[in-house]
Amino acid sequence: MVNGTERLVGLRMREVTLRRGRWRKPALIVSGCVWIVLAVVVCRIFLGGTDGCYTNSITHAESYQQIYQYYMELLEKQDKNVLKDSDAMNAKMGGENTSGGNVQYATASVDSNAQTYVSINQRETGVGEADAIITDGKYIYEMVQKETENSWGDLPCIHILKPEGKQTKEILKFQLPVPKDENGSTGLSSNAKWLAYRTAALYVYQDILVVAEELHRSVVAEELQGTLEWDVKTAVYFYDISDIRHPKELRHVLQNGSYNTLREYQGVLYLVTQRWNVPVTAMKEKNKERYVPWLDGELLGTDNIILPEDAQGNAYTMVSTWKLQKNVKKIGAKAVIGLYPGVYMTENNLYLSTTLYADIAKQEKNDHSRILRFKLDGGKLVENKTVVMPGSFANSFAIQERKDKLYVVTQIIHYAYEQDAKGEAGYESGQNYVSNTEICAYVFDDALEMISKCGNIAENEDVKAVRLLEDVGYVVSYEQTDPLISIDFSDPKKLKVMDELKMPGFSTYLHPVGDNLLLGIGTTDDAQNEHIKIALYDISDNENLRIFDEKLIEDMENSSVEYDYKGVFIDGDNSIVGFGGMTYDEKYLDDPEKKAYRNTYVLYRYSRDGKLEQVGDYAVETGSSGMVGMRIGSWFYIIPYGHADVSDMVIVPYP
Repeated sequence: MVNGTERLVGLRMREVTLRRGRWRKPALIVSGCVWIVLAVVVCRIFLGGTDGCYTNSITHAESYQQIYQYYMELLEKQDKNVLKDSDAMNAKMGGENTSGGNVQYATASVDSNAQTYVSINQRETGVGEADAIITDGKYIYEMVQKETENSWGDLPCIHILKPEGKQTKEILKFQLPVPKDENGSTGLSSNAKWLAYRTAALYVYQDILVVAEELHRSVVAEELQGTLEWDVKTAVYFYDISDIRHPKELRHVLQNGSYNTLREYQGVLYLVTQRWNVPVTAMKEKNKERYVPWLDGELLGTDNIILPEDAQGNAYTMVSTWKLQKNVKKIGAKAVIGLYPGVYMTENNLYLSTTLYADIAKQEKNDHSRILRFKLDGGKLVENKTVVMPGSFANSFAIQERKDKLYVVTQIIHYAYEQDAKGEAGYESGQNYVSNTEICAYVFDDALEMISKCGNIAENEDVKAVRLLEDVGYVVSYEQTDPLISIDFSDPKKLKVMDELKMPGFSTYLHPVGDNLLLGIGTTDDAQNEHIKIALYDISDNENLRIFDEKLIEDMENSSVEYDYKGVFIDGDNSIVGFGGMTYDEKYLDDPEKKAYRNTYVLYRYSRDGKLEQVGDYAVETGSSGMVGMRIGSWFYIIPYGHADVSDMVIVPYP
């Protein structure tokens, strides 16, 4: 368990403490600043007041010079080393951090050549998602990077396999090319080249295979007097696979920043990247490609760059949209200054979210979170609304769209400040610490105006999982009582807590599985002997929650389920759930001096009559970075990430 001081230290390590100095010239602009500040204060009072929630308009950058000035003023507020360290920590917090939420299962059959199959776990029905291993029922596609001593210098390979049970075989393997910019060059200059490649994700839409990878290279910057500056881009390749044995590249694109996610809806692809290391320490205004969002060799226009008045950090987040057809076309692109790692997409909207960390110098009492909403118009991202609220999201599934309303759950960490030279707790004057925490639920209308708030759902508890359904929300917290909490959303104007089920351990992933049952995957709370457990909760009466059944998986100590919901296999038609995990134990290796691990994949059948029944327990000999399970026809395939050889797979009859 984590005490208040330890939690504060962890949060402060993640803090982007840099704030934007809004105005760069005195005279007329000073008076403008006063009016803007007053407007913000009025918004806070009348659009949220004591609740701390407020909506405001989406503001764009007026010029590239304004963006440059924003980044340069970061240096006036922070030491360069602190800037570098905070951004490195934020990079670790980026990407698809997801657990819990409204994940759906899907059983599909594409055409006469495809078998019935279960697709990967998806956040929203109808919104496709990418992964490193996927299937379309006809083939299995995997993105693999060779494991060598210099693996970061090896281009990823695409492996395509024909799934035929024990007769499964690889039919094609090809290496990705080195991407070129619009001038046919592979580097920004003669002294720059691609140094490293990272596998990212695959997606298949009809006869088009989409491949995304990260590329890292170093650039010798004159401003740094010969030292290196890292440049990261995401390359996306589009292949025509109508002739599966002879894929034809349609085009590829380069987008600035690290890969976050790929989503697809009605034949439109949405690519989200984040540049978290804008090189402000060596920036000149003329080098616009270093601080202005960049796509396929072109700088975004300022009308497509959002610069929030409370932007933080030397980062930006970028979204581009592409029409998936034989002549792949760009539809549009938007960018927002700041790190927005949270991505949630429905059939109607795309939401980006970020944490606005408390300003210690101003003795702000808690962090806030901002949500940016874009309406989807055939791939055109229409900037719509933005809202700020107290607290931070445990994961992206703490945001859920329901018809014309938005449900949100945050955890608010309240800070206190020592005013004396030496406080009772031993803190120096002005230093902050955690006084208490609370979990809150919100409902917003279509204009993102707050309808209601339910505070103090749980005090001094950490959110571990969230699941927001039609009229009920479920939250799992952990610190003292470790409850499963049910929240009544049936009356959006009056939220209320219905029940708290106290239980040992906690779930980090929740999934409704029909018959008024909620599935939970998590861990025990025994620090000396931690194990993964699976639980089945009875939610037929949300005012009287109970554990219907639970099983301890003794040979699994940890699992990727906590941060990767796509690693969970859900077959709703047959009531089966599956996932992989790992245990460390020297007995599994001949050489006890080596760090031993054993990978396991389990399948459970759930039902109100039979409760939880294990129907599969499989040892996976290769790989240690997770695995994916998929059903194709009457066979079940367990594939370790990064290993496409059939010999590395576990292929068994589907139970």
